[in-house]
Amino acid sequence: MCTSILRRGLATTILISLVGCAASSSDVKRGPTGLVGVATIDITPQTPVRMYGYAARKTESEGVAGRLYASALAIGGDDRQTPAILLSVESGSVPPPIRAQLLRRLQSRLPLSGEQFMLCHTHIHSGPDLEGMSSMTGEQREHMEQYAKLLIDRLEKVTLSAVAARKPGRLAWAVGSVDFACNRRVLKDGKWSGFGAVPGAPVDHALPVMRITDADGKLRAVLVNYACHNTTLRGNFKQIHGDWAGCAREDIQADFPGVIAMVALSCGADADPAPHDTVELCQRHGRAVANEVKRVLAGPLKPIAPAVTARTIALEIPFDPQPSMEELRKFAEKTFSAAQTLKLLVSGGKAPTSKRYDLTAWTFGDDLAMVFLSNEVVVDYALRLKRELDPARLWVNAYSNEVLYYVASKRLIGEGGYEVNNSLSALVTYGRPDHEPAVEDRIIEGVLSVVPASFRSARTAAGQ
Repeated sequence: MCTSILRRGLATTILISLVGCAASSSDVKRGPTGLVGVATIDITPQTPVRMYGYAARKTESEGVAGRLYASALAIGGDDRQTPAILLSVESGSVPPPIRAQLLRRLQSRLPLSGEQFMLCHTHIHSGPDLEGMSSMTGEQREHMEQYAKLLIDRLEKVTLSAVAARKPGRLAWAVGSVDFACNRRVLKDGKWSGFGAVPGAPVDHALPVMRITDADGKLRAVLVNYACHNTTLRGNFKQIHGDWAGCAREDIQADFPGVIAMVALSCGADADPAPHDTVELCQRHGRAVANEVKRVLAGPLKPIAPAVTARTIALEIPFDPQPSMEELRKFAEKTFSAAQTLKLLVSGGKAPTSKRYDLTAWTFGDDLAMVFLSNEVVVDYALRLKRELDPARLWVNAYSNEVLYYVASKRLIGEGGYEVNNSLSALVTYGRPDHEPAVEDRIIEGVLSVVPASFRSARTAAGQ
């Protein structure tokens, strides 16, 4: 069970998985071997900090109800090649300048390209608000600057430790299911009317599980992915905590001593945990994930080639023609993206002509395509990709590398509401997302351009 750990001191030691425990299923010695390394490190703030999400919280955190961790998985590489690195961070958002600084540091030590380094956020709403640091003053700013330094130092350390820990191992995967994610968009007459729990609305309950073992079948690490916000804890909660993802990590590691558990998120931007509100519910949801991981690991898993081919594309989403300042002020009253553009223009800046959107695909031979989408992506993207590509060989991560805005679908834009008004579509249309510039189609087409044609579904391959 995920429990409060206030009584523990701050652990700065990196745990490198070297031994692990025996994996349960009988196929652990099937499949090719390759170099794999994993490591984890505590990233809990050492001082009170302003907390991410829920804008009504203006004061700093009041203690630690659950420690935060970052974990790194390094796959492949040798003396001539750098491995692909997946870094899972229990954070609401690691701002792009901090990620860029981290990547520069790593590149000074490793010949690492951008598409080989993926930072996956668990997007917790009970951790430090690094994204809001620039607007803070006084002691709050000092504390957040201290945390930013601690975080980047430890992310660098854990990543290099995972690379150093590589040894022959095997990868395998299978897909389970948990059901606590619930679509949160309440509609009235087909339009968004608020937040709630909406049975029967679009949601993705799939729980992909990747098993990482050594060459002898000892379990070293587990990577899981689920399409649900880490918002079990709401705005009245004022302590540091990893939400359901932190509890899942802790429970998996308790079930398999010596193993490192990593959590990434899929396209769950319009899904919340249900029920929510308390640490006990975080524990319940985390336990559900851990139980399903235990079940999946006991059954057959499909071997994956432990070598990654990384492909990336930077889409340029064009801006609409700029509206008048009077119109923009009106739009800025209801959408954050328009407010940011208005602020830029009032200060003498110029609105950009396009917005960059990065997406990456890692392919493990012909066994698995792992897609990384940036920002808060709604469920329709994962569901559509599972139609366009072979769902038996597809893993979709969202919240990858940056978390700055929502990525709304055509369905949501027709419904309107919170996620739409704070989306990439609203940004490039100056707060008029009903002028939707085919963002969904552009992103899906971008994914199809970086995932080899051999992964297309029968329907897509036939041109239907």
